[in-house]
Amino acid sequence: MLPRGSIGGAGLIRSIQFEKIGTAPTLPGFSLTASGVAGDQSLLFLFEFSDGGASTATALRASGVLPHPKMGRLKRYRLLKSNAGSELWIDLPPLELHASKIDLFPDGRVLLASSRWNFQVETDYNLNGIIFDPQTGQASRVGLGDGISDLQIDQRGRIWVGYFDEGVFGSSVGQAGLVCFSDLGEKVWEFPADADHTIDDCYALNVTGADAAIFFYSDFPICKIGADFQLSWWQTELQGCHAFAMSATEILFSSQYQESSETAHIGQLDREGVLYTKRARLLMPDGSGRPPGRLHGRGNHLYHFGEDGIYRATVV
Repeated sequence: MLPRGSIGGAGLIRSIQFEKIGTAPTLPGFSLTASGVAGDQSLLFLFEFSDGGASTATALRASGVLPHPKMGRLKRYRLLKSNAGSELWIDLPPLELHASKIDLFPDGRVLLASSRWNFQVETDYNLNGIIFDPQTGQASRVGLGDGISDLQIDQRGRIWVGYFDEGVFGSSVGQAGLVCFSDLGEKVWEFPADADHTIDDCYALNVTGADAAIFFYSDFPICKIGADFQLSWWQTELQGCHAFAMSATEILFSSQYQESSETAHIGQLDREGVLYTKRARLLMPDGSGRPPGRLHGRGNHLYHFGEDGIYRATVV
């Protein structure tokens, strides 16, 4: 029997090398709380003011408990947008939201969201997102549902949100597994219940242009959702990948369950139906294997966020 995710054996098809595109930023008096990549490939870094002691959210995470989005005290945030050497700092109003997800709208507005919602406040328990306009200083709350695994904004300003299992099985908002919201936070589409597969846990989301693509448990297909919500499918032989980069013809997955951080899988999108992949190795610029760190897929780029910098690999 062939190893899962291979054709004709377990040998490498090729090595894929990251390029360093930036250093890990710091801000005196603040701690980095979230990072991401915007639709224009700008790097996003959200900093939270540090008061010298562990926040309630930090204490909860350390104990293995997921924090509620509203932590009972106001927080000061600063957002850094970095692109091709230019930097833009955005000061946000004091918020009681524990923000773990960030992205930018095409018009420059900022979206912050907590992956969880608050079960304790009946009047706004589901309003776990904030849309902030730096030009006007106006902020509005939106409800994006519980159990957010990832969110990304497309070029039309629509918010795509994927949900992990607690959001799918415990939230009416995210029970479809993938939801598309307007730029005002109104639900405009959700993954159809009569689709070929159902989403139990959205492992990876990648939004580029006006399209979205997802990789999800339990069958682990790739589904591409077109600008007008038409679905295209590729069945894979992979399991457990949490990030992928995707071009018009090629797709690069992160490692599967129990694989090393330098392992990847790459395949050609040359025929619809089944996507065959081969194993690849992710290398750093010095030729060493990729160390542990967070991977993020956006368009045809796979980003590595590490303590020493930010790196990018590209498929064509």
